[in-house]
Amino acid sequence: MKRLIRKFKQPLAKPELKRFLIEGFLGAVVFGSLLGALDYLIIYTKLQFLSFFTFLIFYIFITRRLYRSFNFYHIAYSFLAVFFVLLGDYFITVSHQIILSVHLFGRIFVAVFNPINQFRFLFSWSLNPLAIMTNILNIVIYIIVCVFTYQNMKR
Repeated sequence: MKRLIRKFKQPLAKPELKRFLIEGFLGAVVFGSLLGALDYLIIYTKLQFLSFFTFLIFYIFITRRLYRSFNFYHIAYSFLAVFFVLLGDYFITVSHQIILSVHLFGRIFVAVFNPINQFRFLFSWSLNPLAIMTNILNIVIYIIVCVFTYQNMKR
């Protein structure tokens, strides 16, 4: 724990941090929204299994882009990269749900922006064994993605 605190106390270049934050936020919002629209188009075809690859494409894009946005590593970049990956995944789902609600009902519902809908698998547990396995699988996938993102920034 002390080692982690020492790593946070290292100097952080303000221009690099600003560039990292701008690229991370814009990448998460813009590219996440575009991939959410692509996900909407893919999910209603016979190639539904390809919808997983939209997140994989986003993950590869955002980690490479964020890794190239700084010259000297700081541990804060790893934590921020994990945040931006999760934020981008949120925007993928939100843009998909917005397009779906406009397509079906002709208007946007405010409930679409609720982050609890995105991370529903953390809050709703039932006695259905299939639902339990799906929730556990989602949690494991998110943990793996967060760990890989953290390690990808350190390379």
